[in-house]
Amino acid sequence: MDPGLIIGLVLSLLAIGASMVMDGASLGALVSISSLVLVVVGTFGVTFASYRMADVLRAPKALLVGFRGKVPDPDVVVTQLAELADTARRKGILAMEDALEGVDNEFLRAGIQGVIDGLDPEAVAELLDTEMDAVDDRHNVIISFYRSMGGFAPTMGMVGTVIGLVNMLGSLEDPSQLGGGMALALLTTLYGVLFANMVFLPIASRLTRLHETEMAVMNMIRDGVLAIQAGISPRILVERLEGYLLPNQRVGHRGRLEKQEASSSGEVAA
Repeated sequence: MDPGLIIGLVLSLLAIGASMVMDGASLGALVSISSLVLVVVGTFGVTFASYRMADVLRAPKALLVGFRGKVPDPDVVVTQLAELADTARRKGILAMEDALEGVDNEFLRAGIQGVIDGLDPEAVAELLDTEMDAVDDRHNVIISFYRSMGGFAPTMGMVGTVIGLVNMLGSLEDPSQLGGGMALALLTTLYGVLFANMVFLPIASRLTRLHETEMAVMNMIRDGVLAIQAGISPRILVERLEGYLLPNQRVGHRGRLEKQEASSSGEVAA
């Protein structure tokens, strides 16, 4: 699990707890099972009603992806493309089929396989663009799902508050119940705001960032595959693709060959 997620949630909870302790309040005052049920179950219900069941069933898997925070490493992908370009330059396009055995990125494999199968550049580009569009659509639906939950949660909190106020106003003959009734009514609004801003919207933001990173890697792969098909020099290919990387990851074609040789030597020695 990405440590950033844990650190962020812990800091948020500590901030809430510390502020209550400083004010002399009890954390037990924030506990209301009925308010929790209304906000959580109500939010899920309204969100489910807004999406197809197929989208709803994909949401838990996307949540796990957001927790893990794993996306293809662009640095590794550049090295793989450089190796494939070297193979194509030295042994020919068809020789890349054997090199694909060590590639686990399905998008990269599909693109190179299209080149090996003799598709023209337009067909390869169309193949990759179709897959990118499909991934973009799937990801955006799930991101929208969690963003919708972040919007519905405060609304369900307000619904609970209104219900609580109605019940409280119906008991005006007993003034001793007014304070507790008002506190209970406001808890649903608090729960709605907390779940929206500490759970649902952060998940949507994480999924958005992961999606943007994955799409950038796919764009890089697309450029690399088409460049290999065009017969571009491996050195030029690496220089072009390293534009997608952070400055400290840009080592050039020779640097990548040296890293690969050092890695291979280490494996042999082991």
